[in-house]
Amino acid sequence: MLLITASMCAFLFGWLYYYKLRINLSFLLTTCYYNVIYSKIAIQDIINDKINAKNNKTDLLPMPEKIVIVTGGSRGIGAIVTKMLLQCHMEVIIACRTPAAGEKLISQIRKSGITSGKARVYKLDNASLESVKEFVNQIKLNYKKIHILINNAGIMFTPREETKDGFEQQWSVNYLAHFYLTALLLPLLKAGSHPQENSRVINVSSCAHYAGHMQFDDINFKKNFNTYAMYGQSKLAQVISTKHLQNLFKKNQLGIQMYAVHPGVVNTDLFQHSYIYKFKFLSKYIIKSPEEGAIAIIYAATNDKIKERGGIYINNCKETKVNPIAFDKSVQEKLFHLSLEQVQLKDFFQYIDI
Repeated sequence: MLLITASMCAFLFGWLYYYKLRINLSFLLTTCYYNVIYSKIAIQDIINDKINAKNNKTDLLPMPEKIVIVTGGSRGIGAIVTKMLLQCHMEVIIACRTPAAGEKLISQIRKSGITSGKARVYKLDNASLESVKEFVNQIKLNYKKIHILINNAGIMFTPREETKDGFEQQWSVNYLAHFYLTALLLPLLKAGSHPQENSRVINVSSCAHYAGHMQFDDINFKKNFNTYAMYGQSKLAQVISTKHLQNLFKKNQLGIQMYAVHPGVVNTDLFQHSYIYKFKFLSKYIIKSPEEGAIAIIYAATNDKIKERGGIYINNCKETKVNPIAFDKSVQEKLFHLSLEQVQLKDFFQYIDI
């Protein structure tokens, strides 16, 4: 895969030189760089998945008292996560952009013979901060506590498009909306926590965070947009935020554990803007199935072994090393305050008493 990508880049450079096309050379170089880097990371990750396949497992234990929210829970990995949580007898809130898709999923799950658990669907569009606020208001009308929040919704390598709030869509959908959602749900997450079992927040991130850089001087990439760079930044932001918020939760004794999870390179429509999608007929033999990808998320949400180990990054149900940038306190603080400013919060904890 890496050799193919490098060959394609070499061919493209030669073709452009021959025809002397007027292009943005910086953009071309950056695009080729990220294609090579992502190919390298993907190959390493696929090999790692094969080696650690024996570790990628967790029990689906009955937890009928648990109430869990899954963003993007109607399709892809989110749909499988929803199914597994129902098998754990939980009450699952599917938060998705198209409620009809969520209702259809529930019907399919029930027809498959899984009758345990409860499921409800609420509208949530991560491309709109107003939608996030409306979603939380609806949840607060019907629930007094939430035990698990799975920030799963995501998009990848999409063309540049700004949300209603003026943010690049990958930044908003993958990171910022989830940051805002977590802040607004803190009262319910705190209420769902007790000394023997803390509430949990799971950020579904990606190995792409290893290629990420925080471009604070142009966080939305308005000057020189590159979708690969933006995706890596959004996933890195999730990991940085996971570590920083966990430290704040611990400092304020909130009883909330936060984890970042990489499900693996998984065969879903998330890759529709990637060259991997063009080889979809081969993907099922090489990369993880949605079921295999969902296991690490379920592990982070339910496994008792990590109940006091918030802040870790999980891959194949094991703690894994992260991009060193995630440990930089100055970067953590800068991202935290920028995020507060973007979602227009004075204080991340303004809705709870601490």
